[in-house]
Amino acid sequence: MASVNLLDENLLLWNEFRNGNADAFGQLIKIHYQDLFNYGTRFTRDEEMVKDCIQDLFLALWANRLTISETSFVKYYLLKSLRHSLSRMIGRSRYHNSWNELHFEDLFNASPSVESRLIYEEQMVELSRKMRKVLTALSRRQQEVIYLRYYMDADIDEIADIMSLNRQSVYNLLHDALKRLRKISFKNMG
Repeated sequence: MASVNLLDENLLLWNEFRNGNADAFGQLIKIHYQDLFNYGTRFTRDEEMVKDCIQDLFLALWANRLTISETSFVKYYLLKSLRHSLSRMIGRSRYHNSWNELHFEDLFNASPSVESRLIYEEQMVELSRKMRKVLTALSRRQQEVIYLRYYMDADIDEIADIMSLNRQSVYNLLHDALKRLRKISFKNMG
């Protein structure tokens, strides 16, 4: 129920922003900035580049607010836009030679919450370490599809749209990634 309210709130804010409401635009930025930043840092370790791309994205949105179409999925619209912006920026950057230098292996670096009990924290840190090790064996695109599906809670259509793939390719990529994760996990446990 809470996610439905969030979707409704996002849609309302999006439409208000499109009508020139600066406060609604500010709320959209506040709501989505951290997710955009976290996603962007999977493509490059250059945090300033990510921040610049996010800023450019929001500036372009504001400048084109009257011609931007309605969307039911604001978060995924923004993620896709950022992905395209970063792709162009990385392609022009003298510091990055290839789009294949994605950094999705770092997505498990977050530490457990401070409120958790010490034993739980230690278990989670160990699990996180093992998952990082296992994830590094996946291709960059497999890491990205896992990140979008399980960390950004995107559905197959949204992932297809963000990654510019068809639905079947997303299913195949996700299936192959999970199959490989299982194989590697069982091998490491034995």
